[in-house]
Amino acid sequence: MLRKYLLPPSATRIMLPNKTLWISLLALGAAGLLALVWWLTDHPDKSASGQPTCGAARTPRHAASGATDLLASAVERLRENPDRAATLQTLKDLQAALKSMPRDEALAWIRAFLESGQDQPTGLSFEIAAGGNLTTWPTLRTFMLDALPAIDPAAAAALSREILTKPTTADEWALALRNVGRVETSAEATALLIEKTAALIANPEWQAHPSVGYLNAFDVLVYTNATASTPLLSSLIQQKDRKDLAHAGFLTLDRLVQRNPAEVLPQLAADTALLASRPEMTAQQFARADLRDETQRGIVKSWLLDPARTATELRSFAAVYPNNNRFISNNLLTTEAQQSGADLAAHDRQVLEIIKSWSADPAFQPIAEHLRTMTARLTGFVGSPPGSPGSP
Repeated sequence: MLRKYLLPPSATRIMLPNKTLWISLLALGAAGLLALVWWLTDHPDKSASGQPTCGAARTPRHAASGATDLLASAVERLRENPDRAATLQTLKDLQAALKSMPRDEALAWIRAFLESGQDQPTGLSFEIAAGGNLTTWPTLRTFMLDALPAIDPAAAAALSREILTKPTTADEWALALRNVGRVETSAEATALLIEKTAALIANPEWQAHPSVGYLNAFDVLVYTNATASTPLLSSLIQQKDRKDLAHAGFLTLDRLVQRNPAEVLPQLAADTALLASRPEMTAQQFARADLRDETQRGIVKSWLLDPARTATELRSFAAVYPNNNRFISNNLLTTEAQQSGADLAAHDRQVLEIIKSWSADPAFQPIAEHLRTMTARLTGFVGSPPGSPGSP
Protein backbone atom coordinates (compact mmCIF):
# COMPACT_ATOMS: atom_id res chain seq x y z
CA MET A 1 0.00 0.00 0.00
CA LEU A 2 2.81 2.32 0.80
CA ARG A 3 4.38 1.76 -2.64
CA LYS A 4 1.10 2.52 -4.36
CA TYR A 5 0.79 5.68 -2.33
CA LEU A 6 4.27 6.87 -3.19
CA LEU A 7 4.32 5.76 -6.78
CA PRO A 8 1.32 5.70 -9.10
CA PRO A 9 0.66 2.43 -10.94
CA SER A 10 2.08 3.84 -14.13
CA ALA A 11 5.39 4.36 -12.40
CA THR A 12 5.72 0.79 -11.21
CA ARG A 13 6.41 -0.36 -14.74
CA ILE A 14 9.70 1.62 -14.93
CA MET A 15 11.14 0.61 -11.54
CA LEU A 16 14.28 -1.52 -11.55
CA PRO A 17 14.16 -4.98 -10.09
CA ASN A 18 15.22 -5.13 -6.44
CA LYS A 19 18.62 -6.82 -7.17
CA THR A 20 19.56 -4.24 -9.78
CA LEU A 21 18.50 -1.43 -7.46
CA TRP A 22 20.84 -2.55 -4.68
CA ILE A 23 23.78 -2.89 -7.06
CA SER A 24 23.20 0.63 -8.35
CA LEU A 25 22.96 2.07 -4.87
CA LEU A 26 26.19 0.36 -3.83
CA ALA A 27 27.96 1.69 -6.88
CA LEU A 28 26.79 5.22 -6.18
CA GLY A 29 27.91 4.91 -2.56
CA ALA A 30 31.35 3.66 -3.52
CA ALA A 31 31.80 6.49 -5.98
CA GLY A 32 30.87 9.01 -3.32
CA LEU A 33 33.25 7.47 -0.83
CA LEU A 34 36.11 7.57 -3.36
CA ALA A 35 35.34 11.21 -4.07
CA LEU A 36 35.43 12.02 -0.37
CA VAL A 37 38.77 10.22 0.12
CA TRP A 38 40.22 12.05 -2.87
CA TRP A 39 38.99 15.40 -1.53
CA LEU A 40 40.41 14.81 1.93
CA THR A 41 43.76 13.70 0.46
CA ASP A 42 43.96 16.80 -1.70
CA HIS A 43 42.93 19.03 1.24
CA PRO A 44 44.63 17.43 4.27
CA ASP A 45 44.37 20.62 6.31
CA LYS A 46 40.56 20.50 6.36
CA SER A 47 38.04 18.24 8.01
CA ALA A 48 35.11 16.61 6.24
CA SER A 49 33.03 19.65 7.07
CA GLY A 50 35.37 21.82 5.02
CA GLN A 51 36.72 23.70 8.05
CA PRO A 52 40.43 23.86 8.93
CA THR A 53 41.42 21.31 11.53
CA CYS A 54 42.61 22.95 14.74
CA GLY A 55 46.28 22.32 15.45
CA ALA A 56 46.70 19.78 12.66
CA ALA A 57 49.94 20.09 10.70
CA ARG A 58 49.57 19.81 6.97
CA THR A 59 51.30 16.71 5.68
CA PRO A 60 53.73 17.47 2.83
CA ARG A 61 53.15 15.77 -0.50
CA HIS A 62 56.30 13.72 -0.02
CA ALA A 63 55.21 12.43 3.41
CA ALA A 64 54.33 9.00 2.11
CA SER A 65 57.19 8.85 -0.36
CA GLY A 66 60.06 6.42 -0.18
CA ALA A 67 62.45 9.35 0.33
CA THR A 68 60.79 10.40 3.58
CA ASP A 69 60.60 6.81 4.78
CA LEU A 70 64.32 6.52 4.15
CA LEU A 71 65.00 9.75 6.05
CA ALA A 72 63.10 8.51 9.07
CA SER A 73 64.87 5.17 8.84
CA ALA A 74 68.27 6.89 8.66
CA VAL A 75 67.62 8.88 11.82
CA GLU A 76 66.57 5.74 13.64
CA ARG A 77 69.66 3.87 12.49
CA LEU A 78 71.89 6.67 13.79
CA ARG A 79 70.18 6.46 17.15
CA GLU A 80 71.10 2.81 17.36
CA ASN A 81 74.77 3.90 17.63
CA PRO A 82 76.17 1.65 14.88
CA ASP A 83 79.85 1.31 13.98
CA ARG A 84 81.68 3.77 11.73
CA ALA A 85 81.04 1.90 8.49
CA ALA A 86 77.33 1.59 9.20
CA THR A 87 77.08 5.25 10.18
CA LEU A 88 78.77 6.39 6.98
CA GLN A 89 76.44 4.19 4.93
CA THR A 90 73.44 5.64 6.73
CA LEU A 91 74.54 9.19 5.98
CA LYS A 92 75.27 8.26 2.38
CA ASP A 93 71.71 6.92 2.10
CA LEU A 94 70.46 10.14 3.66
CA GLN A 95 72.33 12.20 1.05
CA ALA A 96 70.76 10.14 -1.72
CA ALA A 97 67.31 10.59 -0.20
CA LEU A 98 67.66 14.38 -0.06
CA LYS A 99 68.87 14.49 -3.65
CA SER A 100 65.89 12.42 -4.77
CA MET A 101 63.40 14.90 -3.30
CA PRO A 102 62.20 18.09 -5.02
CA ARG A 103 64.31 21.03 -3.90
CA ASP A 104 61.59 22.84 -1.94
CA GLU A 105 60.62 19.69 -0.10
CA ALA A 106 64.21 18.85 0.82
CA LEU A 107 64.71 22.40 2.11
CA ALA A 108 61.50 22.21 4.12
CA TRP A 109 62.52 18.90 5.65
CA ILE A 110 65.97 20.18 6.66
CA ARG A 111 64.56 23.45 8.00
CA ALA A 112 61.98 21.59 10.08
CA PHE A 113 64.67 19.34 11.52
CA LEU A 114 67.01 22.22 12.39
CA GLU A 115 64.22 24.31 13.92
CA SER A 116 63.12 21.39 16.04
CA GLY A 117 66.33 21.58 18.05
CA GLN A 118 66.82 17.85 17.70
CA ASP A 119 70.23 16.35 17.08
CA GLN A 120 71.99 13.02 17.01
CA PRO A 121 75.72 12.44 17.52
CA THR A 122 77.38 10.25 14.90
CA GLY A 123 80.69 9.48 16.56
CA LEU A 124 82.46 10.84 13.47
CA SER A 125 84.91 13.72 13.21
CA PHE A 126 84.61 17.15 11.55
CA GLU A 127 86.69 16.35 8.47
CA ILE A 128 87.04 18.82 5.59
CA ALA A 129 87.68 17.78 2.00
CA ALA A 130 88.92 19.88 -0.91
CA GLY A 131 86.37 22.57 -1.69
CA GLY A 132 85.30 23.06 1.91
CA ASN A 133 82.70 20.30 2.14
CA LEU A 134 82.79 17.74 4.93
CA THR A 135 83.45 14.07 4.41
CA THR A 136 82.41 13.11 7.94
CA TRP A 137 80.05 14.88 10.33
CA PRO A 138 80.05 14.82 14.14
CA THR A 139 76.28 15.29 14.41
CA LEU A 140 73.17 15.02 12.28
CA ARG A 141 72.71 18.80 12.44
CA THR A 142 76.18 19.42 11.00
CA PHE A 143 75.31 16.92 8.27
CA MET A 144 72.18 18.91 7.41
CA LEU A 145 74.00 22.25 7.40
CA ASP A 146 76.71 20.79 5.18
CA ALA A 147 74.12 19.36 2.78
CA LEU A 148 72.16 22.60 2.37
CA PRO A 149 74.38 24.41 -0.18
CA ALA A 150 74.16 21.55 -2.67
CA ILE A 151 70.37 21.85 -2.60
CA ASP A 152 70.03 25.65 -2.69
CA PRO A 153 73.05 27.89 -1.93
CA ALA A 154 70.98 31.05 -1.37
CA ALA A 155 68.56 29.28 0.95
CA ALA A 156 71.51 27.76 2.78
CA ALA A 157 72.96 31.23 3.39
CA ALA A 158 69.62 32.59 4.60
CA LEU A 159 69.06 29.71 7.01
CA SER A 160 72.67 29.94 8.19
CA ARG A 161 72.15 33.58 9.08
CA GLU A 162 69.36 32.40 11.39
CA ILE A 163 71.71 29.85 12.97
CA LEU A 164 74.18 32.66 13.69
CA THR A 165 71.65 34.67 15.71
CA LYS A 166 72.19 32.51 18.80
CA PRO A 167 74.90 30.18 20.09
CA THR A 168 74.31 26.55 19.16
CA THR A 169 77.64 24.77 18.73
CA ALA A 170 80.98 25.89 17.32
CA ASP A 171 80.78 23.23 14.60
CA GLU A 172 77.38 24.48 13.46
CA TRP A 173 78.55 28.08 13.45
CA ALA A 174 81.63 27.16 11.42
CA LEU A 175 79.43 25.62 8.72
CA ALA A 176 76.94 28.48 8.89
CA LEU A 177 79.78 30.97 8.35
CA ARG A 178 80.97 28.93 5.39
CA ASN A 179 77.48 28.83 3.88
CA VAL A 180 77.10 32.61 4.10
CA GLY A 181 80.62 33.28 2.85
CA ARG A 182 80.14 31.13 -0.23
CA VAL A 183 77.15 33.14 -1.44
CA GLU A 184 77.25 36.66 -0.03
CA THR A 185 79.97 39.13 -1.00
CA SER A 186 78.55 42.49 0.13
CA ALA A 187 80.33 44.69 2.66
CA GLU A 188 77.53 43.97 5.13
CA ALA A 189 78.00 40.22 4.73
CA THR A 190 81.77 40.52 5.16
CA ALA A 191 81.30 42.55 8.35
CA LEU A 192 78.85 39.94 9.64
CA LEU A 193 81.29 37.12 8.95
CA ILE A 194 84.11 38.88 10.78
CA GLU A 195 81.87 39.79 13.71
CA LYS A 196 80.44 36.29 14.11
CA THR A 197 83.83 34.61 13.70
CA ALA A 198 85.26 36.81 16.43
CA ALA A 199 82.25 35.92 18.61
CA LEU A 200 82.82 32.23 17.95
CA ILE A 201 86.50 32.48 18.89
CA ALA A 202 85.72 34.48 22.06
CA ASN A 203 82.87 32.23 23.25
CA PRO A 204 84.14 31.05 26.67
CA GLU A 205 82.57 27.59 26.49
CA TRP A 206 83.74 26.89 22.94
CA GLN A 207 87.20 28.31 23.66
CA ALA A 208 87.60 26.16 26.76
CA HIS A 209 87.04 22.99 24.75
CA PRO A 210 87.71 23.88 21.09
CA SER A 211 86.24 21.45 18.58
CA VAL A 212 87.67 20.79 15.15
CA GLY A 213 84.99 23.05 13.70
CA TYR A 214 85.97 25.80 16.13
CA LEU A 215 89.60 25.68 15.03
CA ASN A 216 88.69 25.58 11.34
CA ALA A 217 86.41 28.61 11.68
CA PHE A 218 89.56 30.78 11.91
CA ASP A 219 89.76 30.34 8.13
CA VAL A 220 86.89 32.81 7.77
CA LEU A 221 89.17 35.60 9.01
CA VAL A 222 91.62 34.77 6.24
CA TYR A 223 88.86 34.58 3.64
CA THR A 224 87.52 38.02 4.62
CA ASN A 225 91.04 39.49 4.84
CA ALA A 226 90.26 40.55 8.41
CA THR A 227 93.53 42.37 9.05
CA ALA A 228 91.87 44.28 11.90
CA SER A 229 91.66 40.98 13.79
CA THR A 230 95.44 41.03 14.35
CA PRO A 231 95.10 42.07 18.04
CA LEU A 232 92.73 39.14 18.67
CA LEU A 233 95.12 36.69 17.04
CA SER A 234 98.07 38.21 18.89
CA SER A 235 96.34 37.65 22.23
CA LEU A 236 95.81 33.99 21.38
CA ILE A 237 99.40 33.49 20.21
CA GLN A 238 100.65 34.80 23.53
CA GLN A 239 98.74 32.15 25.49
CA LYS A 240 101.64 29.75 25.99
CA ASP A 241 99.54 27.52 28.23
CA ARG A 242 97.05 26.98 25.40
CA LYS A 243 98.98 25.51 22.50
CA ASP A 244 95.80 24.77 20.57
CA LEU A 245 94.64 28.39 20.57
CA ALA A 246 98.15 29.73 20.05
CA HIS A 247 98.69 27.49 17.04
CA ALA A 248 95.34 28.43 15.49
CA GLY A 249 96.12 32.11 16.03
CA PHE A 250 99.61 31.75 14.54
CA LEU A 251 98.41 29.93 11.41
CA THR A 252 95.73 32.56 10.81
CA LEU A 253 98.09 35.48 11.35
CA ASP A 254 100.69 33.85 9.11
CA ARG A 255 98.19 33.50 6.29
CA LEU A 256 97.00 37.09 6.71
CA VAL A 257 100.61 38.28 6.44
CA GLN A 258 101.02 36.32 3.21
CA ARG A 259 97.91 37.93 1.74
CA ASN A 260 98.36 41.47 2.94
CA PRO A 261 101.82 42.11 4.42
CA ALA A 262 101.64 45.87 3.93
CA GLU A 263 98.74 46.08 6.41
CA VAL A 264 99.63 43.40 8.92
CA LEU A 265 103.40 43.85 9.36
CA PRO A 266 103.15 47.45 10.67
CA GLN A 267 100.68 46.17 13.29
CA LEU A 268 103.17 43.52 14.35
CA ALA A 269 105.96 46.08 14.55
CA ALA A 270 103.83 48.11 16.97
CA ASP A 271 102.75 45.10 19.04
CA THR A 272 105.33 45.28 21.83
CA ALA A 273 103.64 42.54 23.86
CA LEU A 274 103.82 40.09 20.98
CA LEU A 275 107.43 41.07 20.21
CA ALA A 276 108.36 40.33 23.81
CA SER A 277 106.36 37.09 24.01
CA ARG A 278 107.13 35.59 20.58
CA PRO A 279 110.19 37.36 19.15
CA GLU A 280 111.25 34.53 16.81
CA MET A 281 107.77 34.04 15.41
CA THR A 282 107.34 37.76 14.79
CA ALA A 283 110.71 37.97 13.03
CA GLN A 284 109.75 35.08 10.77
CA GLN A 285 106.61 36.98 9.77
CA PHE A 286 108.73 39.91 8.60
CA ALA A 287 110.80 37.43 6.61
CA ARG A 288 107.66 36.83 4.50
CA ALA A 289 107.85 40.32 3.02
CA ASP A 290 108.60 40.67 -0.68
CA LEU A 291 111.43 43.17 -0.91
CA ARG A 292 110.66 43.78 -4.58
CA ASP A 293 107.61 45.75 -3.43
CA GLU A 294 108.63 49.27 -2.40
CA THR A 295 106.14 49.51 0.47
CA GLN A 296 107.13 46.16 1.96
CA ARG A 297 110.80 46.94 1.46
CA GLY A 298 110.42 50.15 3.47
CA ILE A 299 108.60 48.32 6.29
CA VAL A 300 111.32 45.68 6.57
CA LYS A 301 114.15 48.24 6.36
CA SER A 302 112.65 50.26 9.23
CA TRP A 303 112.14 47.12 11.31
CA LEU A 304 115.67 45.81 10.72
CA LEU A 305 117.37 49.13 11.49
CA ASP A 306 115.26 49.89 14.58
CA PRO A 307 117.69 50.10 17.55
CA ALA A 308 115.16 48.12 19.58
CA ARG A 309 115.84 45.06 17.43
CA THR A 310 117.41 42.26 19.43
CA ALA A 311 120.04 39.79 18.29
CA THR A 312 117.47 37.01 18.66
CA GLU A 313 115.06 38.73 16.31
CA LEU A 314 117.74 39.50 13.72
CA ARG A 315 119.10 35.95 13.75
CA SER A 316 115.57 34.53 13.40
CA PHE A 317 114.88 36.81 10.45
CA ALA A 318 118.11 36.08 8.61
CA ALA A 319 117.88 32.34 9.17
CA VAL A 320 114.61 31.98 7.25
CA TYR A 321 114.61 34.88 4.80
CA PRO A 322 113.02 34.56 2.32
CA ASN A 323 110.26 32.73 4.16
CA ASN A 324 108.16 31.29 1.36
CA ASN A 325 107.04 28.15 3.17
CA ARG A 326 103.30 27.52 3.11
CA PHE A 327 100.95 25.26 5.00
CA ILE A 328 98.68 23.47 2.53
CA SER A 329 95.40 22.19 3.92
CA ASN A 330 91.73 21.80 3.10
CA ASN A 331 89.81 24.78 4.47
CA LEU A 332 86.20 25.86 4.79
CA LEU A 333 86.48 28.83 2.41
CA THR A 334 90.05 29.47 1.27
CA THR A 335 92.41 27.51 -0.91
CA GLU A 336 96.19 27.41 -0.81
CA ALA A 337 98.65 26.57 -3.57
CA GLN A 338 102.40 26.29 -3.61
CA GLN A 339 104.30 28.81 -5.70
CA SER A 340 105.91 27.40 -8.81
CA GLY A 341 109.63 26.79 -8.86
CA ALA A 342 110.04 29.34 -11.64
CA ASP A 343 108.32 32.08 -9.61
CA LEU A 344 110.42 31.32 -6.55
CA ALA A 345 113.64 31.34 -8.58
CA ALA A 346 112.76 34.72 -10.15
CA HIS A 347 111.97 36.13 -6.71
CA ASP A 348 115.24 34.89 -5.21
CA ARG A 349 117.39 36.33 -8.00
CA GLN A 350 115.81 39.75 -7.68
CA VAL A 351 115.84 40.06 -3.90
CA LEU A 352 119.45 38.82 -3.83
CA GLU A 353 120.42 41.96 -5.71
CA ILE A 354 118.51 44.08 -3.17
CA ILE A 355 120.32 42.42 -0.25
CA LYS A 356 123.67 43.02 -1.98
CA SER A 357 122.82 46.70 -2.38
CA TRP A 358 121.98 46.89 1.34
CA SER A 359 125.31 45.30 2.16
CA ALA A 360 127.04 48.16 0.33
CA ASP A 361 124.99 50.79 2.20
CA PRO A 362 126.70 52.16 5.36
CA ALA A 363 123.30 52.48 7.04
CA PHE A 364 123.08 48.66 7.19
CA GLN A 365 126.55 48.22 8.71
CA PRO A 366 125.11 47.36 12.19
CA ILE A 367 123.42 44.28 10.71
CA ALA A 368 126.11 43.36 8.18
CA GLU A 369 126.57 39.92 9.73
CA HIS A 370 122.90 39.07 9.21
CA LEU A 371 122.94 40.39 5.65
CA ARG A 372 125.78 37.97 4.90
CA THR A 373 123.65 35.11 6.22
CA MET A 374 120.80 36.16 3.93
CA THR A 375 123.14 36.54 0.96
CA ALA A 376 124.56 33.04 1.42
CA ARG A 377 121.10 31.57 1.76
CA LEU A 378 119.80 33.25 -1.40
CA THR A 379 122.94 32.44 -3.38
CA GLY A 380 122.46 28.80 -2.53
CA PHE A 381 118.87 28.94 -3.80
CA VAL A 382 119.76 30.77 -7.01
CA GLY A 383 122.72 28.52 -7.74
CA SER A 384 120.90 25.23 -7.11
CA PRO A 385 119.30 23.43 -10.06
CA PRO A 386 115.50 23.22 -9.73
CA GLY A 387 114.48 20.22 -7.65
CA SER A 388 117.83 19.80 -5.92
CA PRO A 389 118.20 20.03 -2.11
CA GLY A 390 118.12 23.65 -1.06
CA SER A 391 116.61 24.84 -4.32
CA PRO A 392 113.26 26.62 -4.43
